Amino acid sequence: MAEIAQIDVNAVEAWLDSRRPEEAPRGKLVPGATLGEWQILAFLGRGLSSEVYRVANMRFGQEGALKLLVDGTRGLKERFLVESEAIRFLSIKALPRFIGAGEHCGMPFYVMEYLQPLPDPMPRHDVPEFVCGVAKAVQALHDAGYIHRDLKPGNILRRVNGEPVLIDLGLIKKRGEGASGPVVRTARGISMVDGKPVGVGTLDYAAPEQLLKGEASVQSDVFALGKILRSLYEGNPPHSVEPVIARATRELPGERYASAREFAKALRRRNWPRIALALLACAAIACAALLPFAWPRVARAIGPRPDPPKPVFVVEQRPDETESAYLARILPLAHRGNVLAQIAAAEAYFFGRGTQTNREIAVTWYRSAAEAGEPDAQASLGLCLLRGYGCAKDELEAVKWYTKAAENGHLGGMNDLAFCYLNGIGVEQDEEKGFQIAMDAAVRGHAASQTLVGECYLDGRGVEQDPERAEIWLYRAARQNNKRAQMLLRTR
Repeated sequence: MAEIAQIDVNAVEAWLDSRRPEEAPRGKLVPGATLGEWQILAFLGRGLSSEVYRVANMRFGQEGALKLLVDGTRGLKERFLVESEAIRFLSIKALPRFIGAGEHCGMPFYVMEYLQPLPDPMPRHDVPEFVCGVAKAVQALHDAGYIHRDLKPGNILRRVNGEPVLIDLGLIKKRGEGASGPVVRTARGISMVDGKPVGVGTLDYAAPEQLLKGEASVQSDVFALGKILRSLYEGNPPHSVEPVIARATRELPGERYASAREFAKALRRRNWPRIALALLACAAIACAALLPFAWPRVARAIGPRPDPPKPVFVVEQRPDETESAYLARILPLAHRGNVLAQIAAAEAYFFGRGTQTNREIAVTWYRSAAEAGEPDAQASLGLCLLRGYGCAKDELEAVKWYTKAAENGHLGGMNDLAFCYLNGIGVEQDEEKGFQIAMDAAVRGHAASQTLVGECYLDGRGVEQDPERAEIWLYRAARQNNKRAQMLLRTR
């Protein structure tokens, strides 16, 4: 008789637990509970130290949002009181309207006007004007003599009329005061909470000087505005807006916009082309309506129609195209000398997309495009020669192609060439030259090069050892999700 398998009861229970739907988050207070003259209507959410509820005044029926401190450890109570006092005494439209305050079981709370969350996602055509409104609110806060230091989409709500309002003022500080403020202590220039370095603000939105030195200025809030603008476009802003984001989020405060007002002006100027295009579209519609009546006279004036243009071959893969069909379509283009098609064919063979992996053929296509002067192919060919992918290893030739790619401004090629000089691979070791090449790519935003520069500062290779500068460059790379930079920062 076959042996009956033993059932692991704990494993079954764990699996059943994983299949149960998650319960909706709940607060410490239940609907119907009262705090003084305020009755709880609904739980809205929880942050680092507080819970927020929708409430109604039992005497007047007025609704509001009640924020209750539930964790007062690690200086969080002081942060809560700073926020409460700021909303209470700073009577500016940029902040929520203060309604009342009190205590519940020894924990403070305050009530402010009830505000609406931002739409998720926000319609793209609404983003520029909304962010200009946020900048106006930030400027009002600056004009009142304060810096927010924790601007992010989650700390912006809206009134019924769509007007943005800044919330979560636990890190607010007066302009010109010491950067650390009343509740933040620092070690090695980086803010500490619970003995761990966390910086001042939120990682994805705080300026480098906040994260690294605990410093903040008007330009720190401008940096956050640039990050908010990119975030509301879901990381894919239109080209017209990119220059505004780029300047607002520059690493050095002095290179950013001098104020939130200047940021808003630049954003509005960049948004004018969209208005012009709308006007042109209206004009085009009007012309199209009149064209049937005017065309005979126009045709006589311009003469016979020219020959239709020749078709343009698109190298990019179409949405409905399989990888094998894509490869079959671009190979004839590659044979005709189209360098973009040659690179696409090389990558198809290198990674086995739509065909079997064949790195020898991939190297042939990379070489053809590289000899035609294509920097991407030059850098890829250098990698193949350096690692022996699909060809014999040849460090000297690899450096030759890396040099060509670097001369053409290819950041990846510059990074790999810098690595070769730093380690004497295929070229006489020259750490100073390697550092300089890496720095040239790093200042242009290349994450791997920023990590390499950070390591050079850590180890004193090609430059004087400087751990503080190393952290700055590693943070820049970590912001771009460079895994090595993130690992180096975690282990420091």
